[in-house]
Amino acid sequence: MIMLSYKVDEEIELVLPRPEIDGRTVYQLIDRQRDYLKEFLPWSDLLQNEEQEIAAFKDLMKEFGSGQSMTFVVHYNGETVGMIDFHNINCHNHSAEIGYWLSQDMQGKGIITRAVKSICRLGFDSYQLNRIVIIMDCDNTASKKVAERSGFHYEGKLRSYLKNGEYYKDAYIYSLLKKEN
Repeated sequence: MIMLSYKVDEEIELVLPRPEIDGRTVYQLIDRQRDYLKEFLPWSDLLQNEEQEIAAFKDLMKEFGSGQSMTFVVHYNGETVGMIDFHNINCHNHSAEIGYWLSQDMQGKGIITRAVKSICRLGFDSYQLNRIVIIMDCDNTASKKVAERSGFHYEGKLRSYLKNGEYYKDAYIYSLLKKEN
């Protein structure tokens, strides 16, 4: 099977998901870290088996084909360590949101910051994006640091924006414009 990827640097590669292969690998990574991931990614608790992740990857590839999203599996030195994506792509306004998550044991190596900077270059240079947004839970200090280290600017707080279980949480919104990159 062909692997299509975007090389960030000598250590990091962003790979378009291969549903049957990456679905299993990513599911196992999520399954091992549910307690860690669910604090900011409530969907991780809903994922119950490899087949659900494979189906989700197939849907993501359809969205990629229709220009609605662009999802990558993050590889660090050849190992699957997380994911990053553009979603809510708005072709009329040339804008998109970035989402990402990283395995807990890979934190602190600059992996996601380098991936965010790289995917932003890709979005601005190859996909004519003008504005890229990161929205994060106000309690997610690691994500806030990634946004700031990647050159994003704080825009404000979105009150009761993120649903987590039975309650809603506030979110910060950060943005980066093409002319700032």
